[in-house]
Amino acid sequence: HKTASGGKMKVGTLVRIRQSFSQSKVGKLAIIVDKWNPWNVVISIVDTGQQFEYDVRKLEVLCE
Repeated sequence: HKTASGGKMKVGTLVRIRQSFSQSKVGKLAIIVDKWNPWNVVISIVDTGQQFEYDVRKLEVLCE
């Protein structure tokens, strides 16, 4: 499979957090649950269910 920073992110895309102010979130898997504009998405972290707004440049697409 091919991974890409940013990439074609839409609701339902599986991503990995590449960068975060919270080091405990780096490397976590998440699913995009909302897309506000081309640069910001809302993700739900898979293991906790917590939702956060993220810049798409800080995420890596794993599966579209």
